[in-house]
Amino acid sequence: MRVQLILSSGCALVLAAAATAQTSTAPAQTGNKAQPAQTGNQTQPAQTGAQPQTGAQARPGQTGAPAQSTSPFPNSLYQMSDVSRALNLTPDQVNRLNQTSEQLQSRYRDQYNQLNSLNANERAAKMAELNRSYYADWTKGTSNIFNDTQASRYQQLQLQYGGFNSLSDPNVQRQLNLTQDQMKNLSQLNDWSSQQMAEINRQAAADRDRGMQLYRDYQTQYQDRFNRFLTPEQQRTWGTMTGQPFSFQPSFTNTTGTQPRR
Repeated sequence: MRVQLILSSGCALVLAAAATAQTSTAPAQTGNKAQPAQTGNQTQPAQTGAQPQTGAQARPGQTGAPAQSTSPFPNSLYQMSDVSRALNLTPDQVNRLNQTSEQLQSRYRDQYNQLNSLNANERAAKMAELNRSYYADWTKGTSNIFNDTQASRYQQLQLQYGGFNSLSDPNVQRQLNLTQDQMKNLSQLNDWSSQQMAEINRQAAADRDRGMQLYRDYQTQYQDRFNRFLTPEQQRTWGTMTGQPFSFQPSFTNTTGTQPRR
């Protein structure tokens, strides 16, 4: 069975912790990561895809937006226009979510800034811990803003967007019943994903078309690696956890030049 992952080059997801600790390397040249809509589970931003039978798409790791954003905070998916439309968020909801995010970032800013004093491995581990704590507080703080349907779907999108980094979360690992060997391999997979995205972002900053081609190649490879990582049973569980596949759009396709807020 295959799990379909939709990737985005928007910023690192709340759970996408290890990403910023990585450096750029050459992007994927070939691979098996499917284009949105080619393997049956990738869909366009609203909800055009079928509910996955054996899994769900996810955003690959972690360096997100092409090149520009320097915010240390996890991505706020609701600020991506395709996500906002899919959730049917009202302007009032978006404003309230922004206010909650800004207040939370003020609380966490010093802790994130202290990451700069750590080495790469320590920084990645501490960032993962901070991101989980930040997202837990953000979920609690926004519980009276989303309706029940929106809140449930937002949690699914967070997991999809996180990809391998979502699998680094202890709660997710327990739900999927990941083995010790699988958990040992996560770091290497996250590193690979981060390096690919960093190079794609770098290339896209100079040549959008080139960036899109590299991104499509990366999607193919990412899809294949994710499918091979999970067992069929784990894929089914992942599909239940993440719901209908969603196609996150790379932020360098945004012609307005703006980046999602973090």
